[in-house]
Amino acid sequence: MARTAYHHGDLSQQAHQQALATLREQGDGAISLRALARQLGVSAPALYRHYAEAVNQQDSRKALIGIGLAYVAFARDEPNLYRLMFGGRVLPRGAHPRLDQAGQAAFQVLEDTVANGQQRGYLKAAPLSLLTAAAWSLVHGLSQLTIDGHLPGPDSEPQLAAGITALLLDGSIERTTNKEPNP
Repeated sequence: MARTAYHHGDLSQQAHQQALATLREQGDGAISLRALARQLGVSAPALYRHYAEAVNQQDSRKALIGIGLAYVAFARDEPNLYRLMFGGRVLPRGAHPRLDQAGQAAFQVLEDTVANGQQRGYLKAAPLSLLTAAAWSLVHGLSQLTIDGHLPGPDSEPQLAAGITALLLDGSIERTTNKEPNP
């Protein structure tokens, strides 16, 4: 049942919970930003702006590490869903246009965050597609290696995902001096 208005709480958390519930109960065909917004009692542009503003209000480094950690945590918490989404066997690209659109929208958040980091002078003036692909490849590979048991999980190595993500960023930041970044 849709709410009549969104009044309080953590919109990000509620949107995440609602999206997972919808996916589990109704499948990927029921997921859309518009439907999710309607279920939460907000407009689709308001839901999108909420995420865009959250990224714009954060330091570029913190935002990019946060996206990476969320990606790895999702894979760790939902390994079967993660494999379904990225395995390509059951859901080959192009077979489900709405799913492809949802994936592109998620990728767009990462690309916008990388572009924001470049605009703020935090990230190097390298091709946007190169930096975005590097960031996604890093967290995707880390996620896959973690859920397949090739890397330690967060219980035995709690800082692994943050450290690896930071390493990518430290090599991608724009340097104005010859100083090395702080660990």
